[in-house]
Amino acid sequence: MEITNILLCGVGGQGILTSGRILALASMDANLDVKMSEVHGMAQRGGNVDSHIRIGEKVPSSLIPKGGADFLVSFEMLEALRYLDFLKPQGMCFVSNLKITPLGSSLKKGASYPENIEEILKKKAPVLKIIEAEKIAKEIGDMRMVNVILLGALSKNLKILTKTNFENGIKARFSPKIAPLCLKAFERGIENG
Repeated sequence: MEITNILLCGVGGQGILTSGRILALASMDANLDVKMSEVHGMAQRGGNVDSHIRIGEKVPSSLIPKGGADFLVSFEMLEALRYLDFLKPQGMCFVSNLKITPLGSSLKKGASYPENIEEILKKKAPVLKIIEAEKIAKEIGDMRMVNVILLGALSKNLKILTKTNFENGIKARFSPKIAPLCLKAFERGIENG
């Protein structure tokens, strides 16, 4: 069995690290080896955050090399662009259509968010799936569900883990009070993946 590499990225506070932990718990539920590496950088201040997750029968290290990710899951469009060089030539990219202006850009005069970012991503990403995760989260009634929605979209294409593995990972990570809403969000992600 080959190692499957998943890179999660976004802005601090979006649930990237929680999503990585759900993936790790789902992998352990499937009796697979999993290694994880997290970069928290200015997470509390809206800086970029990434989490490398590597899954297989035996995983030697936690970092994904550039050009080595099978899947890139980005919680924000500009972060997807920033991390695209980690994606394999045949890799899949799942991106929330959310746009957050980076703190540095809002402070620099003349700096702006690229207007045509969706077109740029479509040209550069081998397989791109843009998910309206924020809209779905609003429909569910909880904006904190964006990360679980994106995991649902990923799960539809991640053949090494079953839906049950993901559900068990979600139940292990969240309290019985919040888990049912997370499972609902996960289902909506599958529908949109």
